[in-house]
Amino acid sequence: MTALIRNLGVACAVLALLIGSPAARAAGVPSHCTGCNLSHMNLHGADLHAVDYVGTNLENSDLSSANLRDARLTGANLRDADLRNADLRGAKLIGANLRGARLDGAKLNGAEFTGSNFEGVDLHGQNLTGANFIGANFDGGNVSNAVFDGDNIIGADMRDARVDGASFRNAQVCTHNTDDYDGVVVQRELVCIELAGASVRGANFTGAQLCDHNHDRQWTCMKVDAAVLRDRSHNSLDGAILP
Repeated sequence: MTALIRNLGVACAVLALLIGSPAARAAGVPSHCTGCNLSHMNLHGADLHAVDYVGTNLENSDLSSANLRDARLTGANLRDADLRNADLRGAKLIGANLRGARLDGAKLNGAEFTGSNFEGVDLHGQNLTGANFIGANFDGGNVSNAVFDGDNIIGADMRDARVDGASFRNAQVCTHNTDDYDGVVVQRELVCIELAGASVRGANFTGAQLCDHNHDRQWTCMKVDAAVLRDRSHNSLDGAILP
């Protein structure tokens, strides 16, 4: 009997090693995957903490209430995925496609969304503080009453989006796009958040920042001028609260 118990214990230990991390056991999927096809999967409530899914296809998958904290989803396809009430705090979704995804109640603050696509996505009222949205696409989406306070949203595209009541207090909204040759500046173009055609009534730009990288790749910032923001965002910003 003692030998049987000991053998069972060894077998369980080997099985645990084969299955992998708790995240993989919970979801029935690997914790590391590059270019995998996990579309249309039921991952509701799955523990996917810190998974590494580079370029993975999760289109139409159910990730509602999933734990995706600190997950790496670079280049992932999350089109039409269900991410309601999912925890994405600290996750890296650089270049991810979230077009049509459902994000009601999702925790997104502190996540990295550089170059991600939120086209047509509803983020109204979401707390997005501490996140990074450089060059993200919100074209035609709804970010009304969302909170971007202190975020870096330089180059974000919010054309034709609903931005009414959104808060951009102290957010980084503009930068100089500088080209140089042997240290000599040959072009210095001012780039801001794109708001052409967006509705912005009540949007709050108090303390919004114009920032540049210095030689040490650190940001140096100053309050952006309201006239500059109007001009470079391609929106008159009528009804908005200006810097």
